[in-house]
Amino acid sequence: MVGRLRGRRWARASLATAVALALPVSAQARPAQQFSVPAGRLSDALIVLSEQAGISIAIGDSRLDTLRTRGIRGRYDTEQALAVLLAGSGYGFVFVDARTVKLVRQAPAPRKSTPRPPRPSPPAEGSGPDIVVTATKQRLGLLDYPASISVVAPERTELARAGGKGTGFILGKLPQLSSTNLGPGRNKVFIRGIADSSFNGSSQATISQYLGETRLIYSAPDPDLALYDIARVEVLEGPQGTLYGAGTLGGIIRLVPNAPDLQSDTFDVSAGVRLTQDGAPGGDGAVTGNLVLARGKLALRAVAYETVDGGYIDDVERGLRDINRNKTTGFRAGLRWQPDVAWTVDLSVLSQDIASRDGQYTLRGEPDLTRRSAIAQPFDNDYRLADLTVRRDWGTVQLVSSTGYADHTIDSTFDATPGGAASPTEFTEEITVHLLSHETRLSGSWGGSGTWLAGFGVVHNDDRVVRSMGTPGSPDLLTSLSNTTLDLAGFGEVGVPITKTLVLTAGGRLSYVRQTSQFIGQMASEDFEPVRTQKRFLPSAAISWTARPGLLVYGRFQQGYRPGGLQVTGSSNSQSAERFGADRIRTVEAGVRFGMEKDARLSGSLAVSLAQWRDVQADLVGLDGLPYIANIGSGRVKNVAFSLAWRAQDHLSFEAAGFLNSSDLSRPAPAFADATDRDLPNIADEGWRVAGKYDRELSWARLTLDAAVRYVGHSKLAIPAPFALGQGRYYDVSTGARLGFGKWGLALDLDNLLNTRANTFAFGNPFSVADGMQQTPMRPRSIRIGFDASF
Repeated sequence: MVGRLRGRRWARASLATAVALALPVSAQARPAQQFSVPAGRLSDALIVLSEQAGISIAIGDSRLDTLRTRGIRGRYDTEQALAVLLAGSGYGFVFVDARTVKLVRQAPAPRKSTPRPPRPSPPAEGSGPDIVVTATKQRLGLLDYPASISVVAPERTELARAGGKGTGFILGKLPQLSSTNLGPGRNKVFIRGIADSSFNGSSQATISQYLGETRLIYSAPDPDLALYDIARVEVLEGPQGTLYGAGTLGGIIRLVPNAPDLQSDTFDVSAGVRLTQDGAPGGDGAVTGNLVLARGKLALRAVAYETVDGGYIDDVERGLRDINRNKTTGFRAGLRWQPDVAWTVDLSVLSQDIASRDGQYTLRGEPDLTRRSAIAQPFDNDYRLADLTVRRDWGTVQLVSSTGYADHTIDSTFDATPGGAASPTEFTEEITVHLLSHETRLSGSWGGSGTWLAGFGVVHNDDRVVRSMGTPGSPDLLTSLSNTTLDLAGFGEVGVPITKTLVLTAGGRLSYVRQTSQFIGQMASEDFEPVRTQKRFLPSAAISWTARPGLLVYGRFQQGYRPGGLQVTGSSNSQSAERFGADRIRTVEAGVRFGMEKDARLSGSLAVSLAQWRDVQADLVGLDGLPYIANIGSGRVKNVAFSLAWRAQDHLSFEAAGFLNSSDLSRPAPAFADATDRDLPNIADEGWRVAGKYDRELSWARLTLDAAVRYVGHSKLAIPAPFALGQGRYYDVSTGARLGFGKWGLALDLDNLLNTRANTFAFGNPFSVADGMQQTPMRPRSIRIGFDASF
């Protein structure tokens, strides 16, 4: 029996050799291609690789039957693919001729169990050689994915220099992303100009955020997780209805943490002190550790951090200085178990608390960086998450199953004191969110460049909102509402190769949504049923053409939606439920991505999109300062975006990115028909960023110098008067340097170099925003002195 099996493998090897000899193009001259080699015995993996690459590999050594490999999946050139499969095996390779490979025994070295296949280093902001982007759920590379996508892959030292920044770090890298600026942990993030409102409420977000495979939010503001120990950030511009379902009108942001290392123990530390002009000092510190519990099988990785941002705003009415101090404390841990080369089990937990002493807005007409308020307006955002992800790799087929549970509490206080009142009035809002999410999917490849994906998902979101207003410390209850959403969905996508360079992709998602809203602790009438069910099918289609190696031209059609809101109003004696139409968006996009080939020095992308957005659902505030929901009408968003990356020399690189955006409420709802300026809120009409980096190893240290200039154009707070307030039109200039001395380094970074006082956001308190006097300045010029070390 053993002899027959060996004979079959030799027959397959001989066939691969014959195929290779018949091919006219050498393996070494070929560009990168898609490989899919299953995990298992090294001898079998080499046979499969030889068939896919069209080369001959001499595998007569019987030791190859005893060695194991994790396999390989992704886009590599032939030499890279061979290096991945042979890593840690004790074998190297040489090309005897253009189509024949000979394996060479290397000097004995300590054997590593289940060596990890290396991937090409991902470039900053999604440019450079093709890499696998797991947010596509099919491990497609930048050269294969037919839509706008950005990847930010910072080095460990760059994140240390950022000093605990969260979403602000990503916004500083990608101009296509924008955000409100109410404060850390209370902002709304938008992608590609798809913005519904500048105010927080119970509507589902227009984007979705993920940590690994787990959903972070549904109807809550950005949790603003600190980006310590993050491998990369992937941004898929939307809509992303087929892959990610409801609430992805603008796209998704996916944080990919560093996975536990099964081979070696590591320990990293970083700390810094930040001094702010005209403000209080702050600081940051983080500790990251990786502990191997069973080499090649089990490892634990954890990071703990704390950041203090000193305040810089004074309250002249209360006689207080630097009132807007923020403190972030967090912990994240991941446990990876790999019982064999095919199975991987990841268990992770996360905890982060953000505490703000007061709001960060000022008032026009007051001295610089000051305002007047009767009471403090603190804010807290506490986030907890646990998730379990199981993966199984059969080579050409992969299974991913992920389950996550999040607890999220958001507490806000605002000064609701009427003008001229003798005693202060306090408004409080306490939001508690419980989010359970699950997804199981299978994906694979077929026919060379063909791909397929099928899966199902479940999301159960429950949020409870308690609002009170009255005497500070003991306000009277206004409302106590509970909103529950159950979202069940099945989805699939398939990529069909029409020719070797032309691929047609089609997919769809079928969703069933059940929503319930009700007062808590109050009896409703018998005929009152605040329940709503919806069904939705979201198709998608795309075509992509690899015009030449490293150049992709594509077109895409995609749909997205948000379930229509259900708002309960009234009192214990009389209640009613107001239903809102579901957001529906259709986007057509065309683009080109180039410079994805190996060793390319110039790379970039250009994309043009048109979105038709029906029944825009928005969270608004009334003249009394209280929140409400409304369908404001239908509109359209036109967007043009580009990115460029140029590696002038190995140690010198430049980046540029920007966009033009035009949006309008083309068919406003009757209540908003009188608006003269119908641009959608909080989205700048233009924006751009240019940056440069010098990174060179000197004889005595590694020197890194970088600088960036970002411009944010004009936008407005909201559509209707008196909330249509202007904001934006400012420059943000930053620069910094780091000296690395082996395993440790010193850094100096300057933010807001021009000490700009521009109005970034015209809102800070809903009870006085209609006066048109509120503005949110940038943090004044600040300097951070930092230290980092790795052991």
